[in-house]
Amino acid sequence: MEAVTTHRKLIDIKPSVFEALSQRAQSQGISLKRYIETLLEDACVSRKSEYSPSISRLIGSALPKGKDLSAIDDDRFQYLLSK
Repeated sequence: MEAVTTHRKLIDIKPSVFEALSQRAQSQGISLKRYIETLLEDACVSRKSEYSPSISRLIGSALPKGKDLSAIDDDRFQYLLSK
C-alpha cells in the first residue's frame, strides 16, 4: 500500500465564508474539514479542463459589470485565465 503524503496549511477564512462552508458541509453530512478538502481536490481535478466551474464562478462574482476580463491589469488574475 502506497503511503500518502499530506501537507498542513493554516489559512484565514472570512466569517461569512466560514459560515457558508459550514452550512454546506452540514447539509451534506460531512465535517467542514473534509468538505473543504473535497472542494480543493475537485478544483485541482477540474483544473485540467480549460475552465474550472468554481474558478469561473469566483471570477464572475468579482468582475465589475461591463468590464472586460482582458482589461484587468493583475498578473495573478491573468495567470489564472491562462490555465
